[in-house]
This record gives sequence, C-alpha cells and structure tokens, in this order.
Amino acid sequence: MIKRLLPRSIVGRTTLSIVALAILIGTLFATVTAWRLHLHERERLLDRLEQLLATVESTASIACFVRDEVLAHEIAAGLLHNSGVAAARIIADQSVLAEATNDAEPIQHDSRLVISRALRSPFDPAQIVGSVELIASQTVLRSLAWRDTRFVVIVLGLELLLIAAAVAWVVYNLITRPIKSISDEMHRLELRTGMRLRIPKRNREDELGRLVSDVNALIAELTSLIDTERALRLEREASERRLTLVFEKVDAGIFEIDEHGRLQSWNPAFARTLGEPQEGDHLEALAPEHAGRLRSLIHDTLNSGRPHEADLELHQPNGLAKWAEISLTPIEDRMLQGVINDITERKRAELAAQQLAQRDTLTGLLNRRGLDAGLSAAFERRSHDPSIKLTFLAIDLDHFKDVNDAYGHAAGDLVLQQVAEILERAVRRSDLVARPGGDEFSIVLVGAEGSARAAQIANDIIAEISQPIDLGDGCVARVGASIGIAEVAAPERDPAAGLHRADEAMYTAKQTGRGRAVTAAPPAPA
Repeated sequence: MIKRLLPRSIVGRTTLSIVALAILIGTLFATVTAWRLHLHERERLLDRLEQLLATVESTASIACFVRDEVLAHEIAAGLLHNSGVAAARIIADQSVLAEATNDAEPIQHDSRLVISRALRSPFDPAQIVGSVELIASQTVLRSLAWRDTRFVVIVLGLELLLIAAAVAWVVYNLITRPIKSISDEMHRLELRTGMRLRIPKRNREDELGRLVSDVNALIAELTSLIDTERALRLEREASERRLTLVFEKVDAGIFEIDEHGRLQSWNPAFARTLGEPQEGDHLEALAPEHAGRLRSLIHDTLNSGRPHEADLELHQPNGLAKWAEISLTPIEDRMLQGVINDITERKRAELAAQQLAQRDTLTGLLNRRGLDAGLSAAFERRSHDPSIKLTFLAIDLDHFKDVNDAYGHAAGDLVLQQVAEILERAVRRSDLVARPGGDEFSIVLVGAEGSARAAQIANDIIAEISQPIDLGDGCVARVGASIGIAEVAAPERDPAAGLHRADEAMYTAKQTGRGRAVTAAPPAPA
C-alpha cells in the first residue's frame, strides 16, 4: 500500500526522502532542545525563588521566633503572589505555622520543584527556629519553557526546511535531472537508427558523463553486433535456401540415420533410388537382400569413426538390376549421414568395357583373357560341386590358309565368323566358346555329361564346318576342323593342364588325317 502511494518518479522520491529526513532530524533536535530548555527554565525559576526567599528570610525568622501566625500568613500570602510560586509554607517547631496554595494549580510534590530554607533566630544565628518552603509552579515552568522552545523550534524548522529545499534543489539539478534526462533519452532510444545519448553539458567530466560515454560505447558495440547478427542471419537464410534447393534437387540421395539404422531425414533422390520410406523405417528394410551387409556397414562406420561405402545390386519389380553406391559418414550424437548414388550406368559401362576386353572383336567370342576368366569361374564352381565335369575342346580349322590365299583376308574373316556361329549353336549358353587367336577355337563344356557328350558335339561341329561356305559373288570356301577332346580329371586344379592335353589330342587328329576328333587319355595318377 505504501509503495503505491510513493511517487514513481525518482525526482519525487528524492524530494520526499529529503523532506522526510529533514522532518525527522528537526523533530529529534526540537525534542532535545525542548528538554534542554525545560531544564534551563527550571534552574532559572528556582534561582528566582531562592532570591525571593532571601527577601523574606528575616521576617519569616521573626514570625517563627515569636510564633506569630498572622505575620506568617501574611508572609506566605505575599510569596504566593509571585507568578512562579504554586505553594508556600512556614514551619516552626515541627508544626506548620502558615501555608498558602494557588487553588488554580494542583500541587505536585516533586522534589526538584521544592525549595526549602532553614530560619535562624534573629538573636542567635546558631539557633534554628523554623523553615520556609516554596513549591515552584509547574504551569509557569512549562509556559516559560514552551515560549523559548517554540521560538527555537520555529527557527530550527525554517532552517531545516531551507536546508532541505537547498539540498533537494542541488540534488535535482546536479544528479536527478541529468539522470532523468538520460533515462528519458534511453527510453526513446532506437538501436536500429544508430542513436546515441547526449552527454549533459555540466556532466561532461564527471561520473555521469563517463556513464553516458560508457553507455554510448555499449550501444555502439551492441548496434555492431546487431548488424553483424542481421547480416549473418540473412546469409544463413540464403545458405539454408541454397542448401534446401541442393538437397531437394541434387541427383544424389542424401539421408540421416541413427545408430540403429532408423531413417531420420531424406531427400527426393533417396526415395527415387530406394523407394519412398516412412519416418522411422530402417534402412535395411528398403534393401532386404542386403540387410546383413547394411548392418555391417553401419557397425563398421560407428566403431571406426571413419566413412565406409559399399556397392549394392538392387532388383527392381520390372526384373532389371540397378546398382547403387552407398556411403556412410559418422556425425555427432551417434548419428550417421549417408549419400547414395545410382551407379547403374557406370556399372553397365564397366561391364560393357569388361566384356569388350574379354571378347574377340571379329567373332564376338571370348578371347584368351575372357577364356581365362571363364575357366577360373568354372573351376571355382567345380571346387564347391564336384559333380560338375569340365571338358575341353581344342578346334583348329583345316585348309583355312588356302581360303586366305585364294580369296583374301576378308573371305577368311567371313569364314571365321561363320565357324563362330556354328560353334555357338552347337553348345549351351552355360558353356564357354572362345577364339584364342588365328583359326584356333576352344570350347569348355560345363555339366555332368563328360567326354561322351563332348565327342558327339565334336562330330556335329566337324560335319557342319565341312559344309561349303558361301562367300558371295559365286565364291564358295571349303574348310574342315580337327578337334582334340580332354576331360578335366578330378585332381586337376590348373586349367592349363586340361587345355594342353586337348591341344595335343587336336594335333594328333591333324596328323592322323584331319577332319576328325581325338579324345586325350586321362593323366597318369600322381
């Protein structure tokens, strides 16, 4: 309640505080002064009564000596006429000889207000014949004291009021008003406009001037910080817009997962590559055929603290294969950031390049490099499944040089292409057909039939190759084929050994008349 009554302005509170302090100090000083004046007036009154007793002392001594009551009453009544006496009493021989009191004032038996003097015999000073007592008037005493006190209080009050007013004026002009001016300016201050506080002229060199200078320095720094923050915020918003645009439009899939593989965020390219997920889905759920590999990828990335990547072959509903390269990088709080790229075209290009490097450019058959790769894969399958039999057919054309000599190399190339077609038709797609070089061809039969089927295929090939080959323009080429057959024995692990035995059997066929197939004997037991 008191706080509500107090002025809200610092000027009003300061003035009110000074006035209240002046009143408190004035009251304290007035109280002390009144008390001191009361004591002083009592002493003065008692001194006057002492002098009054001195004037009637001799007469009162005679009245007591002769015990003259009439005289004693006259003396007491005379004393009572004095304004400072409330009561008078004359005592002789322990009895009251005469007593007079002021009926208008009650008698207060205060020892401090009683004056008593012994009366001596007029003829023998050593003989005490009685005493006289005067009681000072409390009303007169208060009146005298208040008269002086009132004057002092008025003077002191005026002095304190003048001092309070002077102090209030000084405080207002030197402190309060400058502070209020600074406060009003700060209230109207707008940092965006670069406003500064004005330093009061009279306070340029004092504490208020330094305070305003420090506040202006803070304002300047704050304005600079605000401008910097605004520029950084605008730059960040522009960067966020650019990043959002990149995030949404980039061809690479970008996503974040937690340590358990749950998706937290992703961009449209990610959904195009792996399918549209739902928040909280696991990454492995989008590629279930690679779930184990993805778990290992996440585990390795988190434990090593380094990026890891892997290539995944994804099977689409249309039956076509799609390849994706996925890379995971650890970020804060056990989170992983991932990038996924569709590398199907690159894989197809790599496969095409690999096939081109392993194919004969003239016939489209496997070249020597392709044959070696196919043999390595076939032997790998055979190591896991011993029931698979591998049979080599080494084929060399008969009379091919005569075609080149008679019709030229273009005709020879045409013959080689026709022979390649014959060989591919004679075997299954799982078998290997190659042209290691020149007019030499190789076939690797992969299956369970063994050399019996190989001999039949060889004879069919010989019969079909021996048929006339139309070269165009009425020209016909006639060639033949000599074939060596070698079945890979159970202990053999080197494809070169089987090829060598097939070559030897082919040379045997050439030496024994050509146009025939010879099966090589199995190798001798080690």
